[in-house]
Amino acid sequence: MVFKKYYKTLSIFVFIIVLCFLPGNTANKLTFFDFPHFDKLVHFGMYFIFSFALFLDLKNNTRIQKKQILLIILLLTLFIGGSIEIIQNYFIPQRFGDWFDLLADLVGSLVFIAGFFLKKNRC
Repeated sequence: MVFKKYYKTLSIFVFIIVLCFLPGNTANKLTFFDFPHFDKLVHFGMYFIFSFALFLDLKNNTRIQKKQILLIILLLTLFIGGSIEIIQNYFIPQRFGDWFDLLADLVGSLVFIAGFFLKKNRC
């Protein structure tokens, strides 16, 4: 029942976990584009999409106010992104935690939130 209501968010969450927990030698082979800090762009995109999906799922399946949903998005991004970086640093072979990855995660979510407020004020 929970999966049916929150399938968008849960699917993206699983995708993020799988990508972030790949061993370093496997993750390095997935680089399609060879330019510096491409991984930061990937982190930004993953969390922008995660934020969008979480917003839709919570808006459509709960009575939580939109501003509270945006706070939940920000806190979950901080918790999930920070936890992943710690786990990568200590438990994933050939990976290391990078606080700039967490920053890219937060920027992805913050851009979604800023877009929400810009759209809200424009309409």
